[in-house]
Amino acid sequence: MTATLASPDVDDAATESSSVASHPLRDWAHLLSVLAARIYRAYLLVLVAIALAPVLFGWGSYVIKSGSMEPSVQVGDVVVAKPYTPDQTIRVGRVFVFDDPASDAAEPDLIVHRIVERRDDGDYTTAGDANEVTDITPLPRTDVVATAVILAPYVGLPVTWAQSGQWLNLVLWLLFSMAAFGLATRNLAGEPPKWGLLRLIRDLFTRDGPSDPDDTPPTTHRDENTPTPPPRSPDHVLRCSPVVVAACTVLLGTLTATANAGFTGNTRNSSMTWSPGPWTQPYVGAVLTDSPSTFWLLDEPASAITAQDRSGSNVLGTYKPTTIRGEAGGLLNNPGTSVRTTGALALTSANPLPSSATHTTEFWFRSGDADGGYLTGFAAGSDGGAQSVEDRVVWMSSTGKITYGNWPTNQQRIIATPLSYNNNVWHHVVVVSTASTGGRQNTVIYVDGSARVSGQTSRVDTYNGYVRVGGGTGTGAFSGSIDNVSTYGTALSAARVTAHWNAR
Repeated sequence: MTATLASPDVDDAATESSSVASHPLRDWAHLLSVLAARIYRAYLLVLVAIALAPVLFGWGSYVIKSGSMEPSVQVGDVVVAKPYTPDQTIRVGRVFVFDDPASDAAEPDLIVHRIVERRDDGDYTTAGDANEVTDITPLPRTDVVATAVILAPYVGLPVTWAQSGQWLNLVLWLLFSMAAFGLATRNLAGEPPKWGLLRLIRDLFTRDGPSDPDDTPPTTHRDENTPTPPPRSPDHVLRCSPVVVAACTVLLGTLTATANAGFTGNTRNSSMTWSPGPWTQPYVGAVLTDSPSTFWLLDEPASAITAQDRSGSNVLGTYKPTTIRGEAGGLLNNPGTSVRTTGALALTSANPLPSSATHTTEFWFRSGDADGGYLTGFAAGSDGGAQSVEDRVVWMSSTGKITYGNWPTNQQRIIATPLSYNNNVWHHVVVVSTASTGGRQNTVIYVDGSARVSGQTSRVDTYNGYVRVGGGTGTGAFSGSIDNVSTYGTALSAARVTAHWNAR
């Protein structure tokens, strides 16, 4: 019997063939990593194109460098904005790029905020989507730079890292991006070799001379059992990927400006665009929730003769000649102005209104006066003379206490707060009154969010009259500042009064 021994050469060939053969797990890893790298490359290049392409048409791109618009607009996002022109309508609720009106710096400090209110003096109130308060300084129309149109997320992060000295983040991102760009050029099974312009240029420097297209490398005979090695991946992109990534970073930093984004509410769409969202000042929003009958913010300029009504009832007010408009407002987080009275009637409703036994009066005041005086009330006439009917009068006594019920009707009953408030500090007053037996009223006086006194007060009559601020029947007018006057035909609950105070 003859035995055939295996040749050592044959065993070596089998071993080599086994090492060349692909492994399924390795093939899947290669496929997924290349696909992930290509997705990242495409995503990055698309975002860079979105951020930079509008610049070619005269638009602006702004890298966000502060986090006060988060979570919808984050540090490193790029805002693409259309330049503002004087004939353009400024729509409340839209996001704009503007010069910071509170900055005195020689170089403009750009802000990306939402315009939330058109003030009565023609300026605008701004706020961001991450704060509960508005910007204190009003925005003139002349400071508006551009209207935000598109949001390209994350693409400006390298610029913010470079400007803030976060070099480790920048270097790690560059290394990661170069590796991803290189990996993205690797061939997958069945793909033809990539021959591009850069490859041809490289070949000119790596060969002895130009190649003849007819020169075909000799075919080497290969055993059919020997696997064919995969085509070699061109390495030219591995060499140029640092250039591509660095160029994108330099272009982005050169062609875009940086801007602060400050302040909250939620942007309604966190993808590539904004949609305008409703926004009100916190205190204004709290008052409007309870449907006031009248609501005068008293934000008009010094030349105004009419107080606008924010309640929606269009109950305008009429300023008296001695009233000083445009004074500092009483609510720092709700920008606006107040009026200062000078010992005479300051403001009345322009037209008569029906009275209501159940009612609420709300306002802010500040005074250091020792004489006291008439704060708000309701009367049959709109001038400073004696009135045939007058009630619902909120009064500050000469000792600074807030009283209610002090008007000339039968069964007169007065309640007064135990504390004094003529300390030249802004105070929030809410008087809630409902009808009681015997023609009297059950009344609670709230000051600065808390109930200070309650009890029965003088009755009110049923008639058409005028809301009055700062003065009554010719004497005892108030001297001080008044802001945000509102009236209701309902009785506010203690919880709602507290909510108004907390929204200041």
